[in-house]
Amino acid sequence: MRQQILTEIINALNLRVDYFLREEDVKLYLANHFILTSLFDNVFIEYHIPNNLLPAYPWADINNVYIDIVLEKDGQFYPIEIKYKTVAQVLPYFVFGQAQPVTLGQHGAQNIGCYDFWKDVKRTEIFSSTFPLQVSRGIVLFISNDLSYQNAPLNQGVGYAQFSIHQGRGVIAGTFLNWNGNLAIANGRPGFVLNHNYSLNWTAMNILQHYYILT
Repeated sequence: MRQQILTEIINALNLRVDYFLREEDVKLYLANHFILTSLFDNVFIEYHIPNNLLPAYPWADINNVYIDIVLEKDGQFYPIEIKYKTVAQVLPYFVFGQAQPVTLGQHGAQNIGCYDFWKDVKRTEIFSSTFPLQVSRGIVLFISNDLSYQNAPLNQGVGYAQFSIHQGRGVIAGTFLNWNGNLAIANGRPGFVLNHNYSLNWTAMNILQHYYILT
C-alpha cells in the first residue's frame, strides 16, 4: 500500500499545472486527490497525536503534534508530511476568475529548510516505531522552487551540511544527523538517528521552476 500511495502522489503532482501559494494548498490538493481515488477508508487532515503518547519525541513542540495527512486502509495508518519552501517568484493566479500576478513568499534560511525535511522524516519514523502495529512507514514530500536545495554544500564542514537534501544524496539506516559545531541555530533543533535508508532525487513538476523530493 505504501508504494501505491507514493504512486498516487506522483500521479497527483504530474497532473498539477496550477501554482501552489502555500503549504496548505499542497495538503488540501493531495487530500482531495486521495479522497477521489476511493482507495482509502479514511483521509485525515491535521491528524493530532496527544503528547503523552510520544515519550521519545525530542522536539519542544510536543504539545502540538499534528500530521499533515494520514491515510487509513484496512486498519493500517499511513502518515504523510509535507513541506513547501519557496523563494520569491511572480506567477499568474486566478482570483474570482480574473488573472492576477501573485508573488510567492521568500522563505530563505535553506539550512532550516533542510533540517525541517529531515525532521519530518524522523517524525514519521517515530510515529511508526511508537505504534508499530497500527502505523506503517510514513512518507515525506518536499516541494520547492528554490533550486539551491539541489546543490551539495561546497564545504562539508558548514553547519547544516549533515542535513543537506542535495540531488542524489543517500543516507543509510543508523546515520546520526547533527549540526557541525555548537551553533545557535541548533537550539531547539536536536540531532537524531535515522531508522531507514534514504535516497534523495529531485523531480521536475509541470509548474515552472518547481521540483519535489518524495521519500
